[in-house]
Order: sequence, then C-alpha cells, then structure tokens
Amino acid sequence: MLDPYQLTLHTLTLRQLASAEQLAEITGQPVADVKAGLEKAVADGAVVAARGSYMIGPAGRELLDAAYPDAFAGLRATPAVAEAIEAFETGVNKRVLSLTTDWQTVEVDGARVPNDHADADYDAGILDRLGRTHEKTQKVLRPIADADPLVDRFLDRLGTALIRAEGGETDYVSGVRVDSFHTVWFQMHEHLLRVTGRERPE
Repeated sequence: MLDPYQLTLHTLTLRQLASAEQLAEITGQPVADVKAGLEKAVADGAVVAARGSYMIGPAGRELLDAAYPDAFAGLRATPAVAEAIEAFETGVNKRVLSLTTDWQTVEVDGARVPNDHADADYDAGILDRLGRTHEKTQKVLRPIADADPLVDRFLDRLGTALIRAEGGETDYVSGVRVDSFHTVWFQMHEHLLRVTGRERPE
C-alpha cells in the first residue's frame, strides 16, 4: 500500500485542488500529518501551493505512477479484485451515472429539461434507487475494500451523502460544492482505477 506521503499525493489526484483539511477528510489521516506531507511535497516540487490549497504537479504524478505497481501489486494480482472492478464498471457505475442524469433532468414532451425538484415523488424514487445501488456497490466492492480500507471509507462517505439528501439537502446528490454522492463517487472511481491500474472508460 502507499506510505503516508504517497497517500497525500495520491489524494490530490482524486480531489484536484484541495486544502489539507479536505484531503484529510478523504483519507482519515490526521490534518497535521497531511500538512507536513504537503509542505514536503511543495519543497520537493511535487505539489504546487495556491492560497491555502494544493495541486499535484507533473513530478508528483510521476512519483505516483512509479509507486502504484509495487504498492498495489498484491491487490492487482488477486482474481477477486479483478472480478470486482469489472462488475463495478459494467454494473453499478453505469447505474449511478444514469441516476445522476435522471436526478438532474426530467423528460417533458419527449425532451430532457433541468429538474426543478418540484416533484417530490420523482426525486424520492431516484433516491430510493440510489440507495439500493449503494447497497449493491458495498457488496460488489467488498473484495477490494477488504484489502484497501480507504474503499470502505468512500462507501461510508457515500452513505453519509445519501442520508443528507434523503433529509432534504438535495445538493448532496450531485452538487459540486459539497461532498455529494456524485462527488464522492467520482473520487472513489478514480481511486479504484489507480489501485487496479485501469484506464477511465470513455
């Protein structure tokens, strides 16, 4: 697995531009440890600092590309992991993308238009399907989560976003300014691709 320094750099590939606190929220690392890692990374030229936020640079990406094969060698060689990521890509990932579209838009007279969320029953139906998809995802990804605790953390964060959305905070389905279900899903997907060495599907 990745060491703490590598993990901090890796998290920046999932969040793109983030503060130490935001990175710590993703991994569960102590904020002080993340800050120390970021300071070292800036000094090493692997990360760029920008007004309290950080962005990984080319040198940081090269470091990670060299680290991933060794860090995840055992996991990548496990048949159950290969089966799990294939089931994820062909099943629940496509389902979440479709549900996100259905959440953001509705069909009116044969055309898709932005969802104004005035139809509570429509939204509730999507949230119910999203909840069932989340349950399925936990089962699909279990072989990977058993080897990589960060995947379990992503699954927990997805559950938290879902609870908030069900409680009326609709931004927690696909909003970009909060840790919405869609935002956390994107981060988890990127993590899974890097862990397993796969390319993001077009």
